[in-house]
Amino acid sequence: MGKEIESKDKEINNLKNELAYLKGQILNKNKKIFGQSSEQVDSSQISIFDEAENNTDPKAIEPTIEEITYKRGKSTKNIGKKDNLAHLERTVIEHKLEETNAVCNKCDSPLVVIGSKSKEVLKYIPAKLYIEEHITYSYACKPCEAADGISNIVTTNAPRTLLYKSMASNELLAHVMNLKYHHAMPLYRQESYFKMMGANLSRQNLSNWTIAAASEFGVVYDIMQEELLKTHYIQADETTLKVIDAKGKESKSKKYMWLYKSANSKSPIILYDYQKTRAGSCPKDFLKGFSGYLQTDGYAGYNSVENIKRFYCLAHIRRKYHEIIVHLDEEALKKSRAIIGFNYCEKLYKIEKRLRVEYSNHEDYYKNRYEIRLKESAPILEEFIDYVEREIKDALPRSPLGQALEYSRKLLPNMKIFLEDGSLEIDNNGAERAIKPFVIGRKNWLFSSSSKGAKASASIYSIIETAKSNGLIVEKYLVYLIDTLSNTEIKTRDTLIAAMPWSNELPNELKVQTRK
Repeated sequence: MGKEIESKDKEINNLKNELAYLKGQILNKNKKIFGQSSEQVDSSQISIFDEAENNTDPKAIEPTIEEITYKRGKSTKNIGKKDNLAHLERTVIEHKLEETNAVCNKCDSPLVVIGSKSKEVLKYIPAKLYIEEHITYSYACKPCEAADGISNIVTTNAPRTLLYKSMASNELLAHVMNLKYHHAMPLYRQESYFKMMGANLSRQNLSNWTIAAASEFGVVYDIMQEELLKTHYIQADETTLKVIDAKGKESKSKKYMWLYKSANSKSPIILYDYQKTRAGSCPKDFLKGFSGYLQTDGYAGYNSVENIKRFYCLAHIRRKYHEIIVHLDEEALKKSRAIIGFNYCEKLYKIEKRLRVEYSNHEDYYKNRYEIRLKESAPILEEFIDYVEREIKDALPRSPLGQALEYSRKLLPNMKIFLEDGSLEIDNNGAERAIKPFVIGRKNWLFSSSSKGAKASASIYSIIETAKSNGLIVEKYLVYLIDTLSNTEIKTRDTLIAAMPWSNELPNELKVQTRK
């Protein structure tokens, strides 16, 4: 009888375990489908067609260059700053009466100016396509030819373009890439865009130009990778993408776009790397020669990277507990053991937030952050680890809490590494933000038409996102870089380093103007 009861109790526990697991799976799926998530694309990215209607406000104040007082609840340090339109080029047009009309219609006496009013209008010049034909001439010295039988020939040169055999100008190449990779406008939409401007440019033409330009960018990408590997701290992430094979069918195996970002650097570098697999050999090969800190999520593939100190992301740990408690009502929340783990994460984040507010403008910010973390964050992290070790003994392994605890148990010990250096971040959100433009673009163009196209996308995304991170106007910088590549005979590190997105030698007109 006792054995039968014991067997029934075991069966009941197994069923409870299975029920808790299935409930957790359903709740998480529903949240991903119907709930809000910080990882999802903002709804404004999807509401393309009714964007104007949804955001219109007749009472909104027109932009002005007059002084504006901003009312903010938390900070007043920006009060009195001028609007960002002040740096724009200004054309003044005076509307005066013609001399013949500047007379009184009663006595014919000359009219005198007694005052004036000013109205500011923000103008836009629409894009224009036109053909620029360059005719070069060759010259010969006839007297030399008559005397020596050899002509002294001099030939004029046309401006160089990146794609010598193509009619695409450097400016047009930059515009196409800016639309596709910065503003997520796929090539089939660009085809109709250019058609309305009077040019029939097929998406095949546009695609060929893009891939050819990306090939020329190879030397720039290599320099960027060299510089990235010299940094002491890299954040990494990866995401999937669809690629069409040579037969025009979607590849059955998943393809991946990997991202590597120099973290907390004054000259950020962001690199995308297309690979056919998610194998650990991908980051191992890409980061060969790097010997600093590597921050990632919990994916084991990064363990293959050699000579690095790898640590993890608190946001991913926190998310495991949040997925459990977000569904609970107030009464259930009081009894939940998951809320304890979530609160440990919140305590650590609260310290990070306070450090940013109080010390971010200090010269010794990283030093202060290092010292305060050792004093305040280290004990909380130890308590968190102890909590996990205690709770995991009683938690059902397949339950949401059991999975959250197991995930924490694997990652938390290595989280201590972020206490070693004040420049290290507590989470990997920097890499997740950096990969988001690719994810948004992927929602627009859905797939890459070939592996070659995916590699081209990786190269161009890398240059554009690095330029953005360094405060550059993307399209202007692309034109500048393409012009530099077009007019550089020997493309080496020494000849191109001054044109890199972080270079101090870049012209000021390439930089985004900030408020003063």
